[in-house]
Amino acid sequence: MGARIVWARGLFVVLLGVVTYLTVTPNPDEAEKGFAAARFIAALLFGDAQLGDKVAHFAGYGALGASAFWAGIKIFAHRRWTPLVLGVYGALLEGVQGLGGVRSPELADALANAFGAFAGFAGAVVLAMVITRFKSA
Repeated sequence: MGARIVWARGLFVVLLGVVTYLTVTPNPDEAEKGFAAARFIAALLFGDAQLGDKVAHFAGYGALGASAFWAGIKIFAHRRWTPLVLGVYGALLEGVQGLGGVRSPELADALANAFGAFAGFAGAVVLAMVITRFKSA
């Protein structure tokens, strides 16, 4: 296994830990300052800064999906299952939020997680294709 793959897998594990923590932590207000960029993007794209939480979910799982691609993560011996499993993982974690009684799960957050994982993975696939094309030209 090359050093690049080891580095990418390490990044994936760190991102998985951070995203998992931020998804299930009982006090998300501690991380609220870090969501200023997400609120700015939400205001820019949707005209509503309140959607910053959804943008943060999408971006977090997008980074997770992209890093899974670059790390070569395979589920059931295939890469194509990886974004699906990440999306399901995000939806399940969203459901776990309701168990603590402090936060409540939201379907919109679960969907943002799933769409983010798919978009991040697909974006990485496209980027890899572009890089390969330019290398062969």
